[in-house]
Amino acid sequence: MFDGETETDLAPAMQERARGVGLVMKRPSVAPNTSLAHQATAYAKEKGLDNEFHHAAAKLYWETGANLGEMATLQQVSQEVGLDWGELEGRLQSGYYLPNVTSDYDDAKAQDVGVVPTYIVNGEYLKGDVSLEDLQAAIRKASA
Repeated sequence: MFDGETETDLAPAMQERARGVGLVMKRPSVAPNTSLAHQATAYAKEKGLDNEFHHAAAKLYWETGANLGEMATLQQVSQEVGLDWGELEGRLQSGYYLPNVTSDYDDAKAQDVGVVPTYIVNGEYLKGDVSLEDLQAAIRKASA
């Protein structure tokens, strides 16, 4: 947990930023293994629906605490955004996207990216729940 967080609530600053953009964020009770969700995102990207898939999955996770590591959850999200669950399920079960997802993960770790989100602005890492002001300051500094 981060400063100001409890087992059921996120930090007040994060809550305020979420409310400011119309998001509901509750602390999920489960921190899922998101490998399958990343693989499903790769499939959604092939179909041109990665943005829709990502937003639907994030909404379900943050608002209801749904476990993104479960096939039933991924089925729900994929069907909600119009993906072919039969095709996606087969690819998830076969590990079709796993080598690419693993490679992307390894590349991120090699670059010291281990927190979501991580912003890299002119070589400076801003990790986690970064305020808009801090992100804008980093961008101004980089463009100076």
